Amino acid sequence: QDGQLRAAQEQKELQRQQLHQEVAGYREQSKQHSLTILALEDRLLEAAQQQKMLEEEKAALVEKMEGLWPIPDQRVTPGDQKAGVKGMLRFVLIFPRKLQEELAVAQGMLLEKTAAISRLTRELSETRARMSDMRGELSEEQKVELEHSQRQLKHREGEVNQLREKLSEMSNLVEEKDRALKAAAEELRYTLTSPEASQMPLCVSPAADGVQGSPQSKRHILGKNHSSACFFQEPPPDLAELGAKCRGLRHEEMIQRQKEGLAELRERVKILERRQCSGAVRNYSEPLVVRMKDLAEKIVQQRGLEMEPAPVLGEKLKAGKVTDHVPNEGSFRLTNSTASLEMAEVTDFGEKMYLDVIGALGSLMEMKELSGMQPLQHLPQEKRTEVGLQRQKALELLYKKIRNLQIRLERKEEMLKGYEGSVEQLRQNQASLRRCQQEMSSLEDEAHREAEEKALLREALERTQLQLDQEKRLRRAAKRHKV
Repeated sequence: QDGQLRAAQEQKELQRQQLHQEVAGYREQSKQHSLTILALEDRLLEAAQQQKMLEEEKAALVEKMEGLWPIPDQRVTPGDQKAGVKGMLRFVLIFPRKLQEELAVAQGMLLEKTAAISRLTRELSETRARMSDMRGELSEEQKVELEHSQRQLKHREGEVNQLREKLSEMSNLVEEKDRALKAAAEELRYTLTSPEASQMPLCVSPAADGVQGSPQSKRHILGKNHSSACFFQEPPPDLAELGAKCRGLRHEEMIQRQKEGLAELRERVKILERRQCSGAVRNYSEPLVVRMKDLAEKIVQQRGLEMEPAPVLGEKLKAGKVTDHVPNEGSFRLTNSTASLEMAEVTDFGEKMYLDVIGALGSLMEMKELSGMQPLQHLPQEKRTEVGLQRQKALELLYKKIRNLQIRLERKEEMLKGYEGSVEQLRQNQASLRRCQQEMSSLEDEAHREAEEKALLREALERTQLQLDQEKRLRRAAKRHKV
């Protein structure tokens, strides 16, 4: 289409140049015709003056002839009569010759003028026919070009409207996904900063102690919780990079809130340490607090947040001197049950947060079912491995979806840039078309003015023809009178 438009513009330029050249030639011809008409009018004036002079000479000759004829009343001598007859004979012989010569010259001039007038009228008729033919051809070509350009314009406008609709749909989808992401981020932040989520049971009730059972079962539960925590701490590197790139404006705020939550957790651990009376229980609870701190920091690092390492939890939590006596079995049971409960709750909280994030991303990406979305708390070891593989596959699929969406958005942006360039070129073509239309209208005005000039020239030629006809009739009347 661009090539056709350029070819059409080049043809228009060539036609415009040819038209300018022909118009200049016609103007030159009209100037020459006007000059010849003025010269003919001058010659006509000269011929009229000569005719007046001839009439005056004729009148003088008639008076002379009347003076030379003898008057009957007067007496004429024979000598005078002979002299008058000789002069009369001489005059009669010379005067017709002069009249014939003048008549031949006048006839030659009239023939030349009639030939020039006929030639000029023929040229004027030819130029008028050429102008009418050219005007008809130019108008037809202009109509065809205008129709073609209008069709192209309508087609381009339809394409631009379709692109605008697609862009509006894409912008609406992006806004919806942005709103959903913001809602998910708000929900996640609310989940992280809510008092129910941050409040962890720091004491052990007797009922909970009774439910726990033997130390072997406690170690089994603790091992399971450690395995699930390790599973959560190993996301794919590509997904981690994409998550790091997709951090929004609330990054610093979320980091601050997480720091505040960790500080509050440390304060509660300190309060628990103060409430415990036995020094042995305090000494054996120190590794548990350190493990809780490390686990919380790992969960925060899993979400892609750069967080400073927590300071040491006070002077009371530092490694102190170990007492000489060995703690009893009740203190060990209390410590293990507290550690298992707190680790289970922390792991469940991290798993719930992970499942919520993955579910929100899946709903945003329009993925109906994601495998491995069930919690790992009550599953056997083999089932946990299978669920872990399913979650890994779901993460890879989600990453592919996000990557494909990003590639599609980049392609759409490139297409949009190309369409914007084509729209700009179309606007330039429209501007050039308008300029061509203005030039064509100005050329039509010039052609109308030239036609009016030609009509005026034709009227002048007709007037000169009438004057020449009148002169011919006068010449014929003079000849008849002389005869």
